[in-house]
Amino acid sequence: MRARLLPLVAVLLSCAAPSPGWWEAGHRAIARLAAERLTPQARARVAALLGVPDNPASVADALAVASTWADEIKGQTRTGAWHYIDLTLQDKKSGFATRCKNDDCVTARIRLFREQLAGQRKDPKWTDQEALKFVVHFVGDLEQPLHTISDADQGGNCEVLNPPVDTARNLHALWDGGMLKEVTDDDRALAAQLDTYADSLSKGQRKRWAKGEEVKWTWESHELAGKVIYRRLNIPVEAEVFPANCKAAPAEIQSIKLVVDKAYVAEMQPVIREQLVKGGIRLAAVLNKSLD
Repeated sequence: MRARLLPLVAVLLSCAAPSPGWWEAGHRAIARLAAERLTPQARARVAALLGVPDNPASVADALAVASTWADEIKGQTRTGAWHYIDLTLQDKKSGFATRCKNDDCVTARIRLFREQLAGQRKDPKWTDQEALKFVVHFVGDLEQPLHTISDADQGGNCEVLNPPVDTARNLHALWDGGMLKEVTDDDRALAAQLDTYADSLSKGQRKRWAKGEEVKWTWESHELAGKVIYRRLNIPVEAEVFPANCKAAPAEIQSIKLVVDKAYVAEMQPVIREQLVKGGIRLAAVLNKSLD
């Protein structure tokens, strides 16, 4: 199969191999952006749950630290499947139930933990503080498009970058943090940039992004992945199968060698910026509704 030739980046990032959605800087920036948009009541609840003073700076710092906790404990708690949903390229919206059995997906877990924070349900396995930490992380994961799609490729983990982009060796790693590091890997600086962009949007635009809940947001992210990643990079549509690892992926997927250049990275920067800002705005909406 021919190599997929797509735009390359000369100096793109220093990323670590496939890892959590958005990596640390992205998750923390989303959390900081959300902290700026909490109501006083919601901020007080967050401060109490995280054990910090109820002031904007303390809450923003604590929420940023909390945003990566779900990645840090997923191995020991076996909650890795909660960070994504494998909707295929062929799926319709009706596919959520099929792709999220036993509520083991990011969409369902946002719903369950926001309901816990709102006092609508109680899960004895998880404290309200832990529920908050899960929500903060999972809303961020939802806005990373490759956490909402699968093409028999483990959400882009099986498409090799040739050559690697610094240490990002596959498509998922590139989207998790590789292209983001073209901007900055400092979460405070990134949050400041995102905050400026968010403030430049119309009030109506911010309201539209905040509107809805996790199913709507998941589908939006899924459709974005199909458009700007799979179709844009000419990745073939595979059968609806879910290989346990990349060695079990279809031969056509295993043979892909993506060459990603700076034109593609530049084209995706506004997309990434919007996804991160949506994450911050939507996280604030979830917390305000659940904790106010």
